[in-house]
Amino acid sequence: AARGFALSAALDSDIAHRSDDAASRQAAEDRLGLLTPVLKGVLTDVGFENTVKAQQVLGGHGYIREWGMEQFVRDARISMIYEGANGIQALDLVGRKLPRDGGRAIMAYFKDTTELLAPLASDETMKSFAAPVKAALDDLQKATMWLMQNAMTKPDNAGAASYDYMHLFGRVALGVMWVKIAQAAIEKKASEPHEAARMDAKLLTARFYMERMLPETRLRLTRISTGADTMMSLPEEMF
Repeated sequence: AARGFALSAALDSDIAHRSDDAASRQAAEDRLGLLTPVLKGVLTDVGFENTVKAQQVLGGHGYIREWGMEQFVRDARISMIYEGANGIQALDLVGRKLPRDGGRAIMAYFKDTTELLAPLASDETMKSFAAPVKAALDDLQKATMWLMQNAMTKPDNAGAASYDYMHLFGRVALGVMWVKIAQAAIEKKASEPHEAARMDAKLLTARFYMERMLPETRLRLTRISTGADTMMSLPEEMF
């Protein structure tokens, strides 16, 4: 799903630079601008987290240089700083990309994603994948509305919410990718029965994501909605 997310951004970059249609170029440019901080921030955060989990598989040996895992951890960690630390990516997303052009890009994202999911709600093979992503999309829309209502008059609310918002958005974007992967796997399984085992593995992985990882969006929404008061109320002298 992460590779699919990155490839979709690369495709948008090609469309934005090479399409003969002005409307397609603008739409691709809007998507790319909106999703780049999500892509950069979330995938490198998750990549580091997964690398540390891989290190734990080796127990104490994961920290010993001769096995190589400790080098992978260092390499993954620095990716969270390249092209701006991920906290800066989150601030860029909330402070610049969301309100740009009156919110045109995020509104288009909501519209496109809703149109992707709507026909799948009644599809017996796909509704178990589409429904969790629709619920997560609802959380993203609620978080976006909360920022619109509470961040303009109190900028601290935007800053306090930014990292959770970036990760909420990332979970939704990866969920969308898993829906597309599940669709492709079901179609390939039907047309190429010899690929059934490999496609079943993809479907099980997609279901794992929907059940075990996507519910994180509700946690992120709750944290966003608490505002900045507890974060900003500690006096300087208490540090």
